[in-house]
Amino acid sequence: MKTQKTILVPTDFSERANNALEQAVHLAGKINAKLVIYHVYHRPLAEESHKFTLTDLEKKIDKQFKQLADQIPGLKKIPHEFKKELGVSVDNIANKVNNNGIDMLVMATKGAKGINEIWGTKTAKLIKMIETPVFVIPDNTSLKHLKKVALACDYSLKTEAESIGFLTNLAHELEFSIDVVTLNREEKTMTKSEHANRNELIEQMGNVEASFTFTQHPHIDKGIMDYSKANNIDAVVILSKNYSFIESLFHESLTDKMVFNSPIPLMVI
Repeated sequence: MKTQKTILVPTDFSERANNALEQAVHLAGKINAKLVIYHVYHRPLAEESHKFTLTDLEKKIDKQFKQLADQIPGLKKIPHEFKKELGVSVDNIANKVNNNGIDMLVMATKGAKGINEIWGTKTAKLIKMIETPVFVIPDNTSLKHLKKVALACDYSLKTEAESIGFLTNLAHELEFSIDVVTLNREEKTMTKSEHANRNELIEQMGNVEASFTFTQHPHIDKGIMDYSKANNIDAVVILSKNYSFIESLFHESLTDKMVFNSPIPLMVI
């Protein structure tokens, strides 16, 4: 019997957070996981304290948790628990992931211009603070119909067997294929070590349906998004140690375009 995984889903009870939770419910049903639905809150500001107390706020949060069962289709069928905690969102989420046996993090991004303000740099920062796979769900995107994902790969870096193992296991469970995409390189110019790293990756992929592609673009981040739009990619996968690439993906102008013109979930493994 498979060990049940645990997925952490931060929420602020917004529509976009509810969408991320709905995707997490779908994912949990596919991979035999339970959900921890997690809200980080702050003390009421001094000027607001005469209107409602911390206790009032906590009661409101508990009520919002109960409402999620009616708002999110399928949640009642998935093992789940609600957790609330006083603190700072990024630090609390990282601590929760690193110290509570969390296997995956599924989180929403804030769309439009606010994504850079709220989740752009914070998402990149959070990814650096944890080693757990992260699913980033932009507005109006879904994990329910994954058929093909694009793994952005730099052959100058060795891929970690654990990360690729996570991806290939997920590919089997969700039944998607993988396009391994390398930007601004050609096979004929690859070094001996790059060839060795690619051969190792091919072995790690095992019997997962996978293709290996080279493409050119002056900007790596936009290049992978253009490739995704042109090739019907349903999600982009990034290796967590490629921090500069992750940060570039959360540049406001690119993310605005991704949210509105080509909504693609991100997986950081």
